[in-house]
Amino acid sequence: MEFLIEVFWALLMAGIPIGIFTLALVWWALRGGYFKETLDSRGLKREMQAMGKKNKKGKQENPVSEHPLQKKWARFGGGFYGIVAFFTYIVVEVLEIATMIMDFGGIMDFLRQLNPGVIISMLVDALTNFVSAMVWPVYWMSSIETNHKWIWFAVAYGGYWVGLNMAQSMFRRSKAPAA
Repeated sequence: MEFLIEVFWALLMAGIPIGIFTLALVWWALRGGYFKETLDSRGLKREMQAMGKKNKKGKQENPVSEHPLQKKWARFGGGFYGIVAFFTYIVVEVLEIATMIMDFGGIMDFLRQLNPGVIISMLVDALTNFVSAMVWPVYWMSSIETNHKWIWFAVAYGGYWVGLNMAQSMFRRSKAPAA
């Protein structure tokens, strides 16, 4: 029974969010013409990995990659690792910003007290969060209280795989001629 409860929580907290995030990100990239290989998931995975390698070498020339979200995703490397790193970065940033706003007493108090020191602190935190996202397995293993961490990683990969295949399927259907 404990195993089933663990699988349920892993699905709810990792599999479904990673699946939806992958679906949205990959579908958007396909729709924008950033990826050409849509016949199978292996080809698309190769293109996503190539995106990360091109970015590391500074060879990103595709105009679609000029969107800030696309550039950030490319910075994390593409593929499963890149998507989960990007997802981790967003989660960590949102949680930190929300905490900071609450510590100031709300959004209006935060805006009133915004000064160069706070902005510098936010930039340093963003860099720290980037590093946390790059080593996302460490971040999530320290955040998840369980003896079955492998279940969470397997379910997260399953969510990624489902999201990737759903994005391809949705993209193909959107390109299919109307009957």
